[in-house]
Amino acid sequence: LPTPRSQTSEMASAAAADGDFVILWGSYTQIFGVILKQGNITNNRFGNFHHDDLIGQTFGSKIRSRKGGQWLALLRPTSEFITQSLTHRTQIIYHADISMLRCLLDARPGRVICEAGTGSGSVSASLARALRPGGKLHTFEYHADRQIQAAADFDKYGVSDVVVSRHRDVCNEGFGEALKGAVHGVFLDLPAPWAAAVHVDECLLPGGRLVTFSPCIEQIDKTASELRRGGRYHDIRMVETLAVNWGVKDVESKSKKRKLAGAHAEEGAEAAEEEAPAGACDQFSAGSWMSYQMPMRSHTGYLLVATKAPPDEPGL
Repeated sequence: LPTPRSQTSEMASAAAADGDFVILWGSYTQIFGVILKQGNITNNRFGNFHHDDLIGQTFGSKIRSRKGGQWLALLRPTSEFITQSLTHRTQIIYHADISMLRCLLDARPGRVICEAGTGSGSVSASLARALRPGGKLHTFEYHADRQIQAAADFDKYGVSDVVVSRHRDVCNEGFGEALKGAVHGVFLDLPAPWAAAVHVDECLLPGGRLVTFSPCIEQIDKTASELRRGGRYHDIRMVETLAVNWGVKDVESKSKKRKLAGAHAEEGAEAAEEEAPAGACDQFSAGSWMSYQMPMRSHTGYLLVATKAPPDEPGL
């Protein structure tokens, strides 16, 4: 694969170039992440899209298939688009929870964050963008193949200057000597987050935040009990986020015969339509609109947050 351009050079250019990682947007549920390469073709349900036709196009353009009339929108990658288009090696966390945990971790430029449970890299990609410039994300994955694949994805997304990806079981091996007392926040997406609590203590700075994601309330209970032991943490609480997306669509208008009152035949209806003032035609073409609930793309779970107490201040 060609090396994607850096985020800075991508944002400086209004057009897609060879080697760029771009998003091809077809619908709310059909979003594709692609690295452009001359001569390549991307095939999907919308048609065959030749990369030669995409290279040089302005971001935001409609890109049409060479056969058929269907099109995709050519967009720059965002954290949300990456989450919606990435390969699912594990069950992933979506932005209803990602936005909340980013806020709870106070992820911002210059900070150092540790993540245990890289998985498919959904949270990692979002945290990396929040920490740039000057920050660092140290992400750990116990499954060797998943870690290799995730590291390749970070190169593809252009965030490898921020992300340090490692293969390690933090529950048994910890986060490493170099990170002891040097981390502002820790995020754990593990089956047994309480088992890593002692290692979190070693690397987390006083006042730093720990956030865990767990699908079961029993996991939250065990983790909270461990964090309360010895007064090491305070402000321990749980958050559940639910995001409902709504769309708006055009309601199919009635037939011409029903639109035009008093029309008794198709010919008469057509004649009446031709004689109708422009305002009437605009009214019919505008139609009516309705809102509807879209599918909720969210991995149901609970976020537990705790703040490490300073040495001279007991936790609660």
